[in-house]
Amino acid sequence: MPRREGAAFRNRWLYGGTAYRRMVEPLAIGEYYKDGGEDYVTKGRSEHFRQLEDWLKEAMSWVKRDFESTSKKNVKAILTKDSCFWAHVEEANLSCKELKGKEKEEASKKLVDFEEYVYELLKNYAVSPEIFLEKSSFMRWWVGYKGIKGTSYS
Repeated sequence: MPRREGAAFRNRWLYGGTAYRRMVEPLAIGEYYKDGGEDYVTKGRSEHFRQLEDWLKEAMSWVKRDFESTSKKNVKAILTKDSCFWAHVEEANLSCKELKGKEKEEASKKLVDFEEYVYELLKNYAVSPEIFLEKSSFMRWWVGYKGIKGTSYS
């Protein structure tokens, strides 16, 4: 529900909204790309997901407990921090396909950027372990990207 201007925003609403966004938005992303969509973050993202993310960013200045922090101990229990993670994965898969086409330079840059993005998330324990499931989109990207880079790439 929208809040009145200047009204206090309860922590439990913020926690609930963030958990909702992290659980439900990946489903919306899957549906979007299943129907042939492209560039979910700028073209297909629902306004209520954006609003929830904006409220979280705004509240981080006054929330005492940092519920964004993760550690090795609780990494199994978390949801992926970035609720648009799967949109980035789908875009990387599309870039792998484009790399075989005409726009090789732009697609290659997107893939390198995505690789750096994923590395940062992994380094900060900000993704759930389920991204490594055998038939996930992420693993499909990984296999395709390794094929593009060749065997000498680590």
